[in-house]
Amino acid sequence: MTALIVMCFLLAAVFFALGCMDQRKLYWKLTSWQYRRPEANEPSDAAYALNRFGMFLGAVMMLVLAAVVNAADASSTYSTAQVRSVASSAASELDQGTQSGIGSSYRASSDVYDAVNEHGGGNVKIRSVGGGEYELTNRDGENPVCLTVTVDNDLNIGGGIGEPWSHSVSTSVNVGSC
Repeated sequence: MTALIVMCFLLAAVFFALGCMDQRKLYWKLTSWQYRRPEANEPSDAAYALNRFGMFLGAVMMLVLAAVVNAADASSTYSTAQVRSVASSAASELDQGTQSGIGSSYRASSDVYDAVNEHGGGNVKIRSVGGGEYELTNRDGENPVCLTVTVDNDLNIGGGIGEPWSHSVSTSVNVGSC
């Protein structure tokens, strides 16, 4: 997006410079060679004025386009509240209570990454800090939020009632770096 914005500013500068130049000289240097008798085909003063107006209008339109592209790019960058919302949605998906069975089906890291990518839509970066903590930021690496995932695995050996293996997942979300 930055390249597009820079290109719009450069084109605006070119259009502005061409609008400031003498339109009659521009005609004689750039266009008159196309005619056998350029004097007979020279534009009127009104046509020169309209050409100058068109150049200035083109410069203004390039500046407006650059502003629109910049605003669109800025609006796609998540704020702290939006990153926290993604973290909370992922946390509620991960926090499913107690699961039981022969083995723990919880794959901590991949489940966290999958949940964040599903709710973040590619606008949130995630990195593991260690110890069950994950730092979520927007695409620019700003507005950090800490997602903590704790897994409690219980192995019941013996004649107890219930399943031999169970785990529970608890999550917390805090604004700021982990």
